[in-house]
Amino acid sequence: MIFYLTYNDQPSGVYWSQVTDVVAYLNGLGHGRVRLVALVSVQGWRTSRRRIKEHAPDAIVLPMVPRMRNWRWNLAWLLLLCAVYRPSGIMARGVMATWMALRARDRGLVRRVCFDGRGAYAAEWEEYRIIDDDALIGQFRPLEQEAVQRSDIRLAVSQALVAHWGERYRYHGQDHVVIPCTLAARDGSNVPIKARSDARIRLVYSGSAAGWQSFQLLEALLVPLLTDDARVHVLFLSPPDPQVDALGLRYPGRVEQTWVDAAKVADILAEQDLGILLREDTITNRVSSPTKFAEYLAAGLPVMISNAIGDFTNAVRTHGLGVVVAEGEPLNLAGPTSIAERERVRAYAAQHFTKDVYRTSYARILCVLCERP
Repeated sequence: MIFYLTYNDQPSGVYWSQVTDVVAYLNGLGHGRVRLVALVSVQGWRTSRRRIKEHAPDAIVLPMVPRMRNWRWNLAWLLLLCAVYRPSGIMARGVMATWMALRARDRGLVRRVCFDGRGAYAAEWEEYRIIDDDALIGQFRPLEQEAVQRSDIRLAVSQALVAHWGERYRYHGQDHVVIPCTLAARDGSNVPIKARSDARIRLVYSGSAAGWQSFQLLEALLVPLLTDDARVHVLFLSPPDPQVDALGLRYPGRVEQTWVDAAKVADILAEQDLGILLREDTITNRVSSPTKFAEYLAAGLPVMISNAIGDFTNAVRTHGLGVVVAEGEPLNLAGPTSIAERERVRAYAAQHFTKDVYRTSYARILCVLCERP
């Protein structure tokens, strides 16, 4: 048996596509059983447990020790589970989960550990102060360094993240695989693309307007477009936000906001022309793999992307997958996206962001974690 360990990741659309779907896929590869172990907030633990088990029925869902500063105490849960189930390996999502997995390995309760690196953890906490606690933030560099240097194998979401590990932590090995954030099992790629007769250019922004999502950059881009071209309409698929409301008041009837169930998102995206993916230039964003990139492409949407987002900006330039927003470069919107173009970018998503594309990489991880001494 192999554990897939998550710590403090709450149920969400991202959790389904990047955790429970991954566990289900790994279990279909025939390299041993993979079981999800989720440590979630004690607040709402029963609800989280029910939701997670709807997607992964055999998942072990346990309440975290209260208060973030006590996070290391959760090691006791993992040591107990390892003593009972004797897994051969642990695939650990993030640096805190990896710290626990390495401690279990040090005690001889598990043989192999995979660090599932979803981004630059220390940089993210330092740049965005996820919790305003200097002592906690200060723990992340040594935690990330140990995860990178001591794990038996590593999963990175981008080549840019591997380069970051080399620059900051002197990792120059080959014991890693690169797998970007892939599409959910229900990705909406079969939603029909319909011809339109109107001349509107429909832009869509899907996600939160907070923190690293960089709303100020978004506003600076949209205001000139909305002012200069009456064809431009913008839809925010996001929770209610006063910044979006203010923009809507400036351009009545051309800026809309709605928040829908994840199952309905693909249908709405399929009615738009261009997906917006803007981030400020930080280490966090330069190594990232935003899930929305693949989701936009799967819906047939070219992407309007910032100049340095993980490996994706170069992909947009190289393969003509949309528009790169770069200082000093003109930004021209030709008109509504043709059906042929939308089918082309949808095909690219199928070729690069389904889990089966990375079957060999996933199998390599499992072979390491199943390996006997």
